[in-house]
Amino acid sequence: MARRTQRRPDAVSVPYALGDQVRGPEALPPGDYRTPATYEGEVVQVGSGWNGVDAANAYLWVRLPDRTERKLAIEGCVLVTPAERPAQ
Repeated sequence: MARRTQRRPDAVSVPYALGDQVRGPEALPPGDYRTPATYEGEVVQVGSGWNGVDAANAYLWVRLPDRTERKLAIEGCVLVTPAERPAQ
């Protein structure tokens, strides 16, 4: 049986999907002015899943090679092509 997904009327399209490899800056909380670290990993969640929570500061959750997860700012992320990935 095919799985159906229905977009919420207020949903915004994002250029990333679960499983994509991305590189980008961590999403810092409001008022935190540190220079964000850059991470690379597999997308495991896009945004919070809650209406309006991440509308102004969209983010991705990525799983790093060490199996920890980081929250990245979506506007600074780029897809990592297979040629750019480190050899395993």
